[in-house]
Amino acid sequence: MPTKMTLQCSRTHQKRVLLGMLLSVLLLGCSVTGNPPPRPELVRSGWGNPSALLPAADFETYLRNVSQELRTHRLPFDASMADAELVKVAPFRTPPGSGCTTDTPRGIVVLVHGLSDTAFSMRDLATTFANHCFESRAVLLPGHGTRPADLMGVDHRAWQAHVAAAVRQARSESDRIVVAGFSLGAALALNVAADSPGDIAAVIGFSPAYRIRSHFLARQARWIAPFRPWLDLGPREDFARYGAMPTQGIASTVATLNSLEARMRSLEKLQIPWLVVQSEDDEVVDVAWNRLFFDTHAQDDRSLLLNYFSKQPEQKPGAREIWLPAPQPSLRVVGISHLAVHISPENPHYGESGTYRNCGFPPFRTEAEVQACKQAQQVWYGVGGQSPPAGEAGARSTFNPHYADLERRIGDFLNKVGHGCHSHVGAFRDCRTIR
Repeated sequence: MPTKMTLQCSRTHQKRVLLGMLLSVLLLGCSVTGNPPPRPELVRSGWGNPSALLPAADFETYLRNVSQELRTHRLPFDASMADAELVKVAPFRTPPGSGCTTDTPRGIVVLVHGLSDTAFSMRDLATTFANHCFESRAVLLPGHGTRPADLMGVDHRAWQAHVAAAVRQARSESDRIVVAGFSLGAALALNVAADSPGDIAAVIGFSPAYRIRSHFLARQARWIAPFRPWLDLGPREDFARYGAMPTQGIASTVATLNSLEARMRSLEKLQIPWLVVQSEDDEVVDVAWNRLFFDTHAQDDRSLLLNYFSKQPEQKPGAREIWLPAPQPSLRVVGISHLAVHISPENPHYGESGTYRNCGFPPFRTEAEVQACKQAQQVWYGVGGQSPPAGEAGARSTFNPHYADLERRIGDFLNKVGHGCHSHVGAFRDCRTIR
């Protein structure tokens, strides 16, 4: 017969589990809802054979094949803008900028977006790398860009294979490959770099999801998925991102992180340059763990961690860390969210004057706050828990007010990686920008 203490411990454990599940949902931006209504976006359609769409010998062929997949299976946000949306969310390549000294790039950067995202979110970074005379190639991860239900038909192995194939394809054309990712994409990028360090010149993670805040309970997603296929059925408000999220998407994300952690434990040290850019106010990933993870595994002396903060840090930054203040009153920014680190204020969709504003929705914000955000001519941008000035409307930040400085720091990092560039005859020469 159970004792009183046993019963109390059992109840305490149950409460912790329930609280953990709720926190897991909240921290991942998910809302608890009932059975999904029969909406088209919640019915699987595309990405039935992701291996057939892997980047292979020719990146242009990959672009055409994935664009056709989108054309066949994508549900547009605005039907009248379907073609324009498709072009924006599809994978793309960006050549070196016009200020470069030669048509041959210093190298190729493979860009990897995050969970529920599309290649559109990597547009600003592609421009940044172009300004530093690198060619960018942004992939679209299987299950993305079409409809949320398509994430049910892929897993972390399909994502990893996709990024690895893009790196191999780029490596066949250049001896200097940088792989850079946002959030989930950062974890996939690091995994590929750890698997093939000889093929990678450097790796960069923006708001990297090396571990998510709700890691413990999120690990249970694989067991929950058969019984609760959807964690998030929130409204669709952005053409470039999914609004709903199947449980399988979270399960695949956690599997990616588990794979990465195991790979890094076996590797112990990453002996290529590694740049991490994150916000201390990030509401999705475990930034403290990211710092420890970086400090433990970053072997190369050129490695660097940039950490934005809204409150003066209590701890002393590490030897390879630079802490940068996040607020920027001139752009009405009080904090930098998970989504904002890698986005320029000039972005036509997510920027200061962009077409999209992240106002949230109940129960995470009151209806009055949501409406004030939507109706205000101008808002203040921050993260959950950071309030705008009294009487002002607030939104979740979707751009980095210090992006110009970040672009310069990325350039400094790339310069440390090296200036050589690959020519078709195997020689290297200086391909620096002339700015």
